[in-house]
Amino acid sequence: MAVQKHSEARTTKAVLEIRPSERCPLTTTGEDVIDAQMLLANDVCHCEFMVDTTGTDGDISVEHSSQDHDHPCSCHVFAEFDCVPTIVGVEPDGVVVSAYLPGHDVIWELVSALKEVSERVVLRKIIEEQGTSAERARTVDLESMTDKQRQALELAVEHGYYDQPSEISLSEIASELDISKQALSQRLATAERRVFTQLFPE
Repeated sequence: MAVQKHSEARTTKAVLEIRPSERCPLTTTGEDVIDAQMLLANDVCHCEFMVDTTGTDGDISVEHSSQDHDHPCSCHVFAEFDCVPTIVGVEPDGVVVSAYLPGHDVIWELVSALKEVSERVVLRKIIEEQGTSAERARTVDLESMTDKQRQALELAVEHGYYDQPSEISLSEIASELDISKQALSQRLATAERRVFTQLFPE
């Protein structure tokens, strides 16, 4: 039987902070975890954690946990978007994950899907790599925004505000956030300015 092989270049990388739900095997993370890996095999999410058992970088143990598709977690979501997640950081209440995406147009769909299976998801960075040279990569650090600015921008993109023609009005987004149209406009303007100044520095 012939093996079908598909290959494509990917230049859009997302860096996300994920606080997993209680059912996700990533909940093993904690202050003593110094490294972690995740892998999806046969619809089962497997996670391995390197744990400092002494608290002084002495003895190290490896803990393994898994979760089947009956209770989807972030690992399954990444697979649905044809992404290979890499854990690049471990924090007391979650992990920092990077993944190359099929395209920048799926970023907010991925974030939305991850939120459905996680306690908290924050898109930290979007990196557009134009080549192998680091100088040719464009990075948008969303941590420079406040939570309110980031939330407003996420909702605007998710609901198609920036589509042509726009699929939602400022008033509708403002109503969902329970703020005035003017307040939303100011938040989006600040968020947009932070994005553009990083993409097109002077």
